[in-house]
Amino acid sequence: MEKLIKNVKFDKKIWDIEIKNGAIRCIVSAGSYRNNSIETFDAKGLLYLPTLSDMHCHLDKHFLGEEWKSLQPFTTLPNQLKFEKNMMSSLKNSVKTRAAVLLEKMMMQGTTKLRTHVDIDPDIGLKHLEAILLLKEELQDKIDIEIVAFPQQGLLRSSSIGIMKEAMRNGADLVGGVDPAGLDRRVEASLNAMFELSTEFKAGMDLHLHEPGHLGQYTIELLADYTQQANKQGDVAVSHAYCLGMLDKQELQGTLAALKENQISIISSVPIDRPMPPIDYLLEEGVAIQLGTDNIRDSWSPFGNGDMLQRASRLAEKCGWITDENLRKAFSLITSKSITPMIGEDADFMLVEAKSIEHAMASIPNREAVFSKGALISQEKFVSG
Repeated sequence: MEKLIKNVKFDKKIWDIEIKNGAIRCIVSAGSYRNNSIETFDAKGLLYLPTLSDMHCHLDKHFLGEEWKSLQPFTTLPNQLKFEKNMMSSLKNSVKTRAAVLLEKMMMQGTTKLRTHVDIDPDIGLKHLEAILLLKEELQDKIDIEIVAFPQQGLLRSSSIGIMKEAMRNGADLVGGVDPAGLDRRVEASLNAMFELSTEFKAGMDLHLHEPGHLGQYTIELLADYTQQANKQGDVAVSHAYCLGMLDKQELQGTLAALKENQISIISSVPIDRPMPPIDYLLEEGVAIQLGTDNIRDSWSPFGNGDMLQRASRLAEKCGWITDENLRKAFSLITSKSITPMIGEDADFMLVEAKSIEHAMASIPNREAVFSKGALISQEKFVSG
């Protein structure tokens, strides 16, 4: 199947892009393409941007589509986990229904790749996972979904190793974990269990780490040691890692060297209410950085809208990244695609009313149209000629 996207702006010029079998086949100056029989979409001079990646979200835990839920102040992690359990049990819509609402919103905002953590424990069983797996299959032509089996209540604390194995056998892609010290209360035993699951199922790992300061640093350095011993370089990520924002550069040197050596990525949701990893310094030291949305109107926070472009803009603002180079750097952290279209690459892109990528980062424009593998998956107040 062929399609022509004409009058697309990038590199300060207007172009026509031919798409065949979901990939970009050729790129020519606007008006120079000669094939009147091909299906055509007129971009009308809108800016081309690659679609976005959300590398940390929770499709199963948000309240979108539900009645407004009042939250309580955070006191302790165990109390919050109990509160979340009660809130989740009161929701009217199914996990699949709610997840579909959020996924539609994300796709409208240009996200075509995401990693979702899905709660797994002996009480929930595989119910949440089964719902997300159904959506993953239904939407496979529109969005790439990666699933982390996530023992939110604590891998050891909730005796979840058995049900985690069932989750991995039934379609989860990565092994999750959370706070080996603060929640599981046994750092080495918790990490050992994660790596044993990862090794048994030949899967990657993503550890939620909220632990502060030197405790969190110790956990990360131990994780790096285990990664090396298990030959899991490139397969491990640490989400949040607030501890890295609580220590000075001199204290972090060895930790960042271990992260780089073992190709362990740091995934941040760009929090504004607590320390976050010093992204500039981590990038300078060669540590891989990815971004995600995390909370979207759930038991933990009433805020969040799933917009990764807004999240990258928040990162730039928080870090004081105001130059064009830094704005483009921030944008590069939310996409796995080339910044400008490349021949042979999947035709995953969005069209926005902006002068440039830098302008889009600053203004956060509506996504007028979103394409996944060349197919139009979202269109807002925009009529093609």
